This record gives sequence, C-alpha cells and structure tokens, in this order.
Amino acid sequence: MRNRTKWVLLSFIILALILLGLYRFYLYVYEDTWQAEKLAVQRAKAETTLVKSDEVWKSVWDKVCWVVEGQNEDGEQVMVWLPEDGQAEVKLLSEGVSESQVRSIIKEELPDSTIVRLMPGIYENEYVWQVFYKEKAHHYYKFYRFSDGKPLDEVFTLPNR
Repeated sequence: MRNRTKWVLLSFIILALILLGLYRFYLYVYEDTWQAEKLAVQRAKAETTLVKSDEVWKSVWDKVCWVVEGQNEDGEQVMVWLPEDGQAEVKLLSEGVSESQVRSIIKEELPDSTIVRLMPGIYENEYVWQVFYKEKAHHYYKFYRFSDGKPLDEVFTLPNR
C-alpha cells in the first residue's frame, strides 16, 4: 500500500471512531429523558383510557407535571396531565384549545413576537399552555388557559444579560 492510501484509510477510521463516540455520547445524554418520557406514557396508559401517545412534555413551573397528548379508546384526541404528586387528569382536546389554536391566538395577540417554546402545564392549579417568547430584545413567559385560550394576567419578563 502506498503511503497516501494508508493516511486516507487511517483518517477514515479515525473519523468513523469520532462519529461513533459522538453518537454514543448523544445516546448517553438523552437516555434519562427518553426513559422518563416512556414512564410518563406508561403511567398515562395505566391510569387513564389513553391507548396511543402522540407527544409528551415535561412542565416544571409550579410543580413538576408530565403532559401526554394522544388518543383514548374511543379514538378521541385527549390531553393527560400527570402531576408528580397527584392523580392523572384527562381532558378531551375538543373541550380545550389545541396547540395550533393557541399559536394562532398568540400570533394575533403578540404579532411582533417569536415563539421559542410552547407547552402545556399547570399554573396556579389551572391547566394552561405556557409560552416562552421573544419580543424585541426581551424574553417572556405567558400563560393561556387550556379551557378557552384566554391569557392569564401575569407575564414574566426575563432579565437581559
């Protein structure tokens, strides 16, 4: 083998090992999160009529709460709130406001804002959509009721750096 071919082959092997290491590190970092999501879905299925999960969120505002969106036995879209220190609560999505509906409400109310993250949760013992958004140079948290999409009065401003 020529010297150049050896270096190309060695470079390829080193690159493959680096990529494999990065992949293993990625799996290691997210393993706990994926396991917690899996346990939340299992709990939702065990305690409610949920049969299929579509999305899972973890909210940590007032208290830690997992929220699972999916379908019940009747094929209806539901949201299941799983507070760590309480019972599971199921709400039909048709009884409340969906993620796409809340995005429309936010866009109408805050046209100059950019949504960074939108997730369901619990705020002051009320089921809400929690929006983290940026407007001009500031970041804010705001809550919208799951039941009707109305904004709650309190807005939290994060300080600039």
